[in-house]
Amino acid sequence: MAERIDPAAYLRIFEHNPEGALILEDLVARFGRNPYVPGPGGDRDTAFNAGAFKVVQHILNKIALAQGVPDDDSTISTFAEPG
Repeated sequence: MAERIDPAAYLRIFEHNPEGALILEDLVARFGRNPYVPGPGGDRDTAFNAGAFKVVQHILNKIALAQGVPDDDSTISTFAEPG
């Protein structure tokens, strides 16, 4: 089992470190969009996209937890604007 990481580490790395903030911004832009893919076969792409989104959501939830927001996986559910 992986060692538990203090949510404050996510805050330091992805919010307080300029390079970390740029990386998080890139991750949200690339993988933070609505994962739904319509059409035949879209269910596989949707599932794949949802997995990538879940990683970004986890990072954002840990940052929020470090900022005092209650621990709830559904707390952060904002999708990036297409662009």
